[in-house]
Formats: sequence, structure tokens, C-alpha cells
Amino acid sequence: MRVMVTGGSGNIGRRVVARLAAEDDVVVVDRVPFPGEERCRALVCDLTSGEDLDRVEGPYDAIVHLAAIPNPCHDPWERVLSVNLVSTFNVLRYAAERGVPRVVFGSSESASGWGIHRTWRRPDYLPIDEGHRSLPGEVYSYTKALGDELCRGFSNEYGLRTICLRYTFVTFASNYADFLQSLRDSPVREGLGTSYAWIDVEDVASAIDRSLRFEMAPGRSETFYLTALDHYGTLPTLEMADRNWGPGIPADHGYYAERPYASLFDIRKAKRLLGWQPAWTIDRLMAERSEGARA
Repeated sequence: MRVMVTGGSGNIGRRVVARLAAEDDVVVVDRVPFPGEERCRALVCDLTSGEDLDRVEGPYDAIVHLAAIPNPCHDPWERVLSVNLVSTFNVLRYAAERGVPRVVFGSSESASGWGIHRTWRRPDYLPIDEGHRSLPGEVYSYTKALGDELCRGFSNEYGLRTICLRYTFVTFASNYADFLQSLRDSPVREGLGTSYAWIDVEDVASAIDRSLRFEMAPGRSETFYLTALDHYGTLPTLEMADRNWGPGIPADHGYYAERPYASLFDIRKAKRLLGWQPAWTIDRLMAERSEGARA
């Protein structure tokens, strides 16, 4: 399979490229040079320029679109909006015009409104699944929610197969030390206004790999939530929800009885359709990424 990976020079992109390059012909397309050592072709390209992207020669069997400004706190909102939305539109337009049958979009749980947020909204039910309404509230969330809509629109109009992966806060090589230190410094993690949802980059890469090989008909678009099995807070999920919003949220009590610390976000659809299962837990992260560390 010949796969274009946009944003392949980023923290998530590099691990995705490393995984795919073992089996697939990978071409990295990014605005900065590719720093990895994998055997792949790398092109410097500004994805906000349709003309620049059009100079990238095909054909491709799929595009993994990860390129984006990942945080609204470090850039003006106007830049986050223009870069993220325009690049997503240009990638989908390129796929439609060049006959690329599949696009996997790196979305975010922020698209739901329960990721990066200013207002901590009450869920309609728990866990939050792909059928739950989305209530994005800041610019990054908007770009991901609208990116999901663009994927659905291009699937409907042009027959693209699109998969939107709404993954949560991602741990990776450059943030392991700070993240694990924060866990050691805060043995009680029960703050209001956070889901404590997370996922390791290796599990994101495995979900992308499975998304590329998932059988789906032309014109079909699917969205999946991706998180670790358990959140990294220190309250059971339903107790945390009661603290955040008060009692009374309809919940799948059987689901949380089996895993009391399961995420606010439901990953059963990804398990069922993609055959995906997260492999990384906080305990494993502590054991393998931080020598001698304890949560």
C-alpha cells in the first residue's frame, strides 16, 4: 500500500511512519523536513496551499492526515482556524481529484466539546460515544469538529472512504518525562473540569494502521473515539462525573462496573469494527517509560 502521511514529522506522525514503513510505501508530506530514519520519501509542502499540494505526485492508496496546529494556546485563533481547516479541505480535495480512495483524519475528542474547553458541559449520557452530540467550544475544537464534517461531506459527494479518529491527550517520547513527573507530584488527581482521558502514541499508531486496512464501502465515513482503557485520575469515573456535574447523568452502569476507571469516552465501536485494543496503561507507562517511577 502506498500511503501519504501529512504531518509525518510531528510527534504522532513519526511513530505512525515508523509503524507503517515496515510494511507500506510511505511518503511524508510536511512543512518541515522529516527527522526520522525510516526508509520513506519525504517532501516539504505547505498544505494550506492547494497549488503546493497539487505538485505532490501520486498515485496513493490512502492519505493519513495528521498535519495541524495541535493547540490553540500557542497561536492566534485565526491562524489555528485557517491552517487546520484549509489543510484538511485541501487534502480531501486532493484525494477526490486524484482518485485516492481513503483518508484517515487525525481528529480529537476536543471535537466533542469535552476535550479542550472553556465551559464544562454536562454530557447527555456516559460513556460519550460517537452518537452523542458534539458541542465544540473553542477554535481547535471547531477545526476538528468541522474537519469531521468535511470528511463526511467528501464521502457523500465523491465516494471517499473516510475515517475520523477522535483520540484524546496523547503521550509520546517528548512528553513522557513531564507527564509522568506530574503524576508523581499529584498522587490525588480529582480536579473539576477535566476528564483525565489519555492515550499513548503507540496505540494511536496501531489504530491508524487498522483504519487503513478496515474494509469499508465507497462513500462510507466512520468516526471512532480512541482512549486508553482507564483514565489517569484517581476517582472512579461515575464518582468523578457526579463531582463534575452532580448526580443523575444516565450511565451504562454495567460498563463502569466492569472497569470503574474507564474513560468518559466509549471505545467499544473501535474495538468492534477496527478490532483495535489499547495496549498501554498508566502502570505500563510508569514501568517502561520512567525507570523506577510509581503513580
